[in-house]
Amino acid sequence: MSFVNSFNFYINMVIVFFKCVSQKQKKQLLYVFYSILIVLVFKYTIFNNNDSSSSTTTSSTISTKTVSEKVVDKQDTIYKDTIMPLMPDLAKKQELGRHAWYLFHTTLSRYPDEPSEAQQTKLKNYIELFAEFYPCGECSYHFQQLLEKNPIQVKSRQTAAMWEDYDCGCGEFSEFNKDTDSGDNKKITVNKEDKQQG
Repeated sequence: MSFVNSFNFYINMVIVFFKCVSQKQKKQLLYVFYSILIVLVFKYTIFNNNDSSSSTTTSSTISTKTVSEKVVDKQDTIYKDTIMPLMPDLAKKQELGRHAWYLFHTTLSRYPDEPSEAQQTKLKNYIELFAEFYPCGECSYHFQQLLEKNPIQVKSRQTAAMWEDYDCGCGEFSEFNKDTDSGDNKKITVNKEDKQQG
């Protein structure tokens, strides 16, 4: 079963289940849902990495050797304190980043307009743990540095959604390492969304 089919099946199953439970149980199940969603993203990434490394054709063997030659020992880098290993495959790293961004975008766009203190604490903890366990050691390091420099804003949906617009520095069009004093800063316009329904 492909990742998209698994994801769609899982979403439909959660929607049906949510119709059968109370409001208090829905909040608890929402955290379980996000945790399982993260596991699915990790599983998809690991599954695809295993598929590409298990090929026995000559071209893939050469490709695997080339990639393994590029791998550096994480202990010799600034990433030595990250939990996850480095991810040498740039295409997989970028694909993972797109999926993670989609997860954050969806999560923060559904965040309450006026969250309680408990909800604010839970979102902050969720994002900090996500940064620590992000499957790419390099991106995890950048994400944790970003959180130290620009802590997550959890006071409202709008501030959380504005905070999420970041670049970890691993992408093709990275802005992470550019000098912010260069005068090339772009203005952004934010249109306030309607109040969340339900």
